[in-house]
Amino acid sequence: MSLKIFVSYAKEDREHALRYYDLLIQDGMLPWIDVKHILPGQNWEAEIGKAFLDANVVILLLSNKSVDKRGFVQREANDAIERLRYKQPTDIYVLPLLIEPCDVPSHIAGRLQYVDLSTPGAWEQVKASLQLAAEQQSIELAQGINAGPFKIFSEKLEDHWEGAPGHDIRIEYPRFESTARHAAAKELTLFFGGRATHALIESRQKPWDQQPDLFPEASGFRATNGRWDGYGIVHATDKLLSLTYEVSWYGAGAAHPNSHFETYNFSMPERLQLLSLDDFFSSREAAVQRISELCIAELCREYWRRFSEKPDEHQLNWFNEGAGTKTENFRRFTVSADHFTFLFAPYEVSSYACGVWSVDVSFYDLLEFLKPDGPHLLAAQQTYT
Repeated sequence: MSLKIFVSYAKEDREHALRYYDLLIQDGMLPWIDVKHILPGQNWEAEIGKAFLDANVVILLLSNKSVDKRGFVQREANDAIERLRYKQPTDIYVLPLLIEPCDVPSHIAGRLQYVDLSTPGAWEQVKASLQLAAEQQSIELAQGINAGPFKIFSEKLEDHWEGAPGHDIRIEYPRFESTARHAAAKELTLFFGGRATHALIESRQKPWDQQPDLFPEASGFRATNGRWDGYGIVHATDKLLSLTYEVSWYGAGAAHPNSHFETYNFSMPERLQLLSLDDFFSSREAAVQRISELCIAELCREYWRRFSEKPDEHQLNWFNEGAGTKTENFRRFTVSADHFTFLFAPYEVSSYACGVWSVDVSFYDLLEFLKPDGPHLLAAQQTYT
């Protein structure tokens, strides 16, 4: 397959970025870079967000300019690192490439091997990694990915319509197959296929709601509302499945796109059941108090890892509000073998430019609140290999 590659760079490094873009083209890849692919009249932030979500691989071009800059460069890096948790452990998804000597941020260097492009044979290493990524993803497309008792295949619904405003919609969803859990696989496929169909129909623009006076053709502005849903499998055992959706959208005329999370946790000891936070705890209020404390402390640490500075008073207030003791703050969560992960979309705990955030909270830290026979026990069971 030809890999779709998103190239992230600081504008000061555009010359370098275009050079590597051309090399990727020559090697048969499908790179995407803003200056080559955004047309006049398109909302550039929306197009960047859509291409980022659609990419098979994200290349981060790191330099002294890009690692020190707040805004889209760091946002793309942060979001790419966050998405690693939904990939297979051996998958190649993020490639950090140094175009000059610089201090690689700890949240990147601590997770991924980076390549210094000034060293002999560096580009050959990059090509080898991209070739391996292509092979991995071709196999996953053809054979599905293994998750607990399931084989999971990615499907997609798309719809585009030119209007004033029109729409551009892409909804991914998982299709499940299983010999051991055939009934659960069928219900899960119906559930997520139905969700995808509902989202697509709901997001279409209506002919009688057109506003040609607000979006005249002569303006050169392409009035297109967008919605792009992508999912990730977090954890699966024979009796539990956890996955998340990142839902991104753009309204014609808005300053930039936005996104939110939807999470789905199922127990399936016999029949499929959708879980909420209440199902795990004997005292939800007490658990939320503890979760809030742990999340705020970890968000402060993550802020330090991302930006090499402590959060100021304004940012601390944002953390305390978005991860405070309201149950609603923690409705977006996933379940792994020994921990919960709480997800925070842009604006929930920080600015749009800081991107998405997540915090892992160990079952151990919540033992006094977990139900003794609760569904967290299903997550700790041996997963399939």
